[in-house]
Amino acid sequence: MDIFRPYLNVIKKAVNQDPKNSNRLFSNAPDESYDLSYIQGLRNELPGLETLNESRQLIKGLGSPLITSLPRLGNHPDFSHLRSTTATEKHWIISAFVDVQKSTQLHNRFTLATVALITEGIVKASIFAVNLCGGYVHRIQGDGLMVYFGGKNIEKSQATKDALKAFAMISFFVKNDLKDYFESNGIKDIYTRSGIDLGHDNQVLWMYSGIGESGEVTTCSLHTSLAPKMQATASSNGIVVGQYLINQLTSVDKYFNRKSKPIWDYEDGRFYDHYDFNWERYLVDNNFAVQNQTGDILLNVGYNSKHLNPVNLSPIAKNSKPYFDFK
Repeated sequence: MDIFRPYLNVIKKAVNQDPKNSNRLFSNAPDESYDLSYIQGLRNELPGLETLNESRQLIKGLGSPLITSLPRLGNHPDFSHLRSTTATEKHWIISAFVDVQKSTQLHNRFTLATVALITEGIVKASIFAVNLCGGYVHRIQGDGLMVYFGGKNIEKSQATKDALKAFAMISFFVKNDLKDYFESNGIKDIYTRSGIDLGHDNQVLWMYSGIGESGEVTTCSLHTSLAPKMQATASSNGIVVGQYLINQLTSVDKYFNRKSKPIWDYEDGRFYDHYDFNWERYLVDNNFAVQNQTGDILLNVGYNSKHLNPVNLSPIAKNSKPYFDFK
């Protein structure tokens, strides 16, 4: 089940039809110089909630309730009661940041409209992965995201697994599907960097920050601040996580390598460590991906033998009427 294929297909169409790219007119000519009427149609092709619901149903079975809307940005549903108030609340959360690096070079190759569509495709694919894994998008920053995992009705260990899975999927999409296609069009070195950290109850203060509608329900925490610092230390398509996050896992030696220098000095003799995450091995070991005969990793999320029961395939079969014969 190639869950990112619909996003990649739209990006491919935009790149293939871009007049600046196809004519190799790498200039500063404004978009108005070209006929870009096709862009709006391509934007409408980018998948929405329907695709997200189909994936959730395939993974979890028909008992999974449909998602009718996603939480608004800056408004984690478990803490939305703090909005426009001065109240605060302490509660643990996992903070995560992902950003696409060197994407600004796209402006040299494509019209502004195509760059916007590519960015939108990456953002929507990332939002899809986050919500598929139970996370909450807090903020969109260009072609990057700030995300929360966790809340009042989930265990830290599960939220940790959800965060690692979602960000591994995003890294896979950019490193494999997107990178291969970009390189075939002469665009190199576009990659993601991600940072993830966990703050415990006594380390995270939830509050409303801003004035009126110009604000968000957000967190004040050392570990929310450390996540983007970890992102900055990540390698190409790398994910870096904090000590408190990996403390939630039973098996860490295979997937995490401690960095030589700690990410934080408490100035009282204590230090806080961060680790490189081998997300490719994690995906394969946990049946989220498989390796083919040439060693390439293929995303396998949502495809598992236990899900081959025809009842669980019903949502997909409904779209192919000749093959839909479930009672």
